[in-house]
Amino acid sequence: MAQESSAEKWRKAALALFCMAAGAAPLAVMAAAAEKPAKMAEAPRATSTSDGPGNPTSKYSETAALELRTLERAMSPQGLSRELSTPDQSAYAIAAPVPSEPLTLNAAVSIAVGRHPAIADAVSQTAQASGLVDVARAAYYPQITAGLGNGKYTSTGSGNTASLRISQMLYDFGKTAGVVDQAEAQVKRQQASTFLEVQSIEQQTAEAVINAHRYQVLLGIATQQVEAVKKVYEMSRLRANAGVSTRSDPIQAETRLLNAETNHIQIKAQYDQARQRLRTLLGGPFDGDIAALPEGQAGRVQLAEMPDTSLMPAVLVAQAEALVAQHELSIAEANRLPTVSLDYALNKNLTGVNASTYTRHGTDQSLMVNLSWPVYRGGALNAQVRAAGFGLEAARSRVDVARLNGSDLARGYREQALGAKGRMPTMDSRKKSISEARDIYREQYKLGTRSILDLLNAEQEYYQAASEEEAVRHDYWLALVGYVAATGTGGEFYGLSADAVARMEPRS
Repeated sequence: MAQESSAEKWRKAALALFCMAAGAAPLAVMAAAAEKPAKMAEAPRATSTSDGPGNPTSKYSETAALELRTLERAMSPQGLSRELSTPDQSAYAIAAPVPSEPLTLNAAVSIAVGRHPAIADAVSQTAQASGLVDVARAAYYPQITAGLGNGKYTSTGSGNTASLRISQMLYDFGKTAGVVDQAEAQVKRQQASTFLEVQSIEQQTAEAVINAHRYQVLLGIATQQVEAVKKVYEMSRLRANAGVSTRSDPIQAETRLLNAETNHIQIKAQYDQARQRLRTLLGGPFDGDIAALPEGQAGRVQLAEMPDTSLMPAVLVAQAEALVAQHELSIAEANRLPTVSLDYALNKNLTGVNASTYTRHGTDQSLMVNLSWPVYRGGALNAQVRAAGFGLEAARSRVDVARLNGSDLARGYREQALGAKGRMPTMDSRKKSISEARDIYREQYKLGTRSILDLLNAEQEYYQAASEEEAVRHDYWLALVGYVAATGTGGEFYGLSADAVARMEPRS
């Protein structure tokens, strides 16, 4: 018997160690292991004189190891996935159709805002907060409670009793009003959080569109570079075969051609990666190209040196939290005051004698005006007021922090946008100058007065200048959409209607 008890302890210890390693609750896994208690009891007894974990060859060690493997299979991610799966698993499967025509910036943002589950989650939480307002307002209405009971009284004996209680709050010095106001403030906070989520999705989608367009343009430049270097290679090969130039010319041109093709492959991979990121945000793949970025739309953005912080989503969230904290203080102050209520009570004996009327199956009723006042609770009420006051001060400080951080972020994006915009004319002039030099070098190479390296370098510098110009232009756009997101003006910039999010219904 002692040997059996020791083996059982060893099995439980092994299971507990496995639970700790797996991060699971030991009792939950022990319950799962209880499916085979009979088989464990029928396990062959160890022949060794040593009990427990000190004997590595024990049959109980083998049985425990087998049990652990069984539990490991039961706790696999696949098994958990099957248990947690629900019928509605395709709401956002990244496979919804996207129009195949050239995708504009505004269209992409509109699709993402309308489909992204993070925004649907925020909208549902807003609806949940709105429901809690009705819960708070319910305290204004009568509270009715009915019940059945069985008890024994010293004067009348035992009996079954039906009871009815009705209580109507008459005046509570602002307790209920404070709770309602706080619930409404929480709705505003959740609405601000929804706008913050919308701003995040707008910015992410716009950045994805800009990056996809960047690599789309760079891919076109890389394709042109391959074709241009290929023409130089063919020209050098013909000249070398004709004995007009050295045999090293086509070798050098072929090397540059391989470099251009490698660069083309790399940019193609980056373009595909950017499209996959855009697909995630849009909720589905698309076959078309990215439309040209709307320069006229960019010109309407006012890059103010001192940006307006009133529409910044983070500031709105902080202001709503300060409003919640203010109502929390009002509630704490009201909790120190009395509450006046009108209470009605009815008790009827279904069996036995009523303890109040001393009649069989009797009924007693009462109607009272009650005043309840928490006179002393060990200083808890005053402590709640002090804590709520400090919470309000902290919330107001967070508003200032949100304004400070938002303004700093907006000014940073502004400087990036202005710097990139200022470099664009210079980059364009540089590209034109290199293009003219490249054309001259090509003619001079045909005449034999310019080396192949000069022509290849001119080709490379031209396409490098073209790539850098596009990089600066798209950096300008990234800074611009960052400024729009920081100032909270995305709805106006992307052409979203003011009630686009408000009209979204939470999924039931």
